[in-house]
Amino acid sequence: MGAYAESCRAALGSTTPGPTQRIASVRYAMSGSWWPERLTISDDAGTARFEVRNSPGFATMLSLRVAGGEEIATIRRRRGGRFQVIVAGKEAGLVRRRGADRYDIHSTLWPLAAAGNVPDGRYSITRDGQAQATVARQIADDVRQTQRISVDVGDGDAVALLATVLAVEAVRYEHDGTHFTPRALLEDLPRALLYMLNPFNWWQG
Repeated sequence: MGAYAESCRAALGSTTPGPTQRIASVRYAMSGSWWPERLTISDDAGTARFEVRNSPGFATMLSLRVAGGEEIATIRRRRGGRFQVIVAGKEAGLVRRRGADRYDIHSTLWPLAAAGNVPDGRYSITRDGQAQATVARQIADDVRQTQRISVDVGDGDAVALLATVLAVEAVRYEHDGTHFTPRALLEDLPRALLYMLNPFNWWQG
């Protein structure tokens, strides 16, 4: 756990007590096509703090890592379109979609909720009604179909909150009519063939 705490402090540029705690609000930004094989998350100064790796092939997991360093959280796909958040080897939450614009977050750390409009890209991850992370998503390039997501994180656990946002975006991505598959494969194989070959689709009957 000590190595995890040190990695988080290094990523957050913090020397304050607690593995992922900060005093000031920080804006993180990421952009790309969901899901690329690698995605960089930078702070508001443009410094790369984290990176997200997507396993090649029919991926079922995202890995959140310190930029150029070790893994600190994972987002795993579960049956029924749910995504599990694991931080430092322990389950931190489970995200699923309940309705057109309702997303449930079952957090083992604190009572979290998604407030706002997730499909439209304007929402917050809240705790007891207070925003812990505020998300804004917009199209960065219409031709390349890339998106830019900014996340304003307050004084909460930045790693757990960023991982939860990634889980919410993963659920949204699937329910937009696409599937949890790296972009490289989408360019090489017809969508229908990908759908048949993906074993997670076999459960849907």
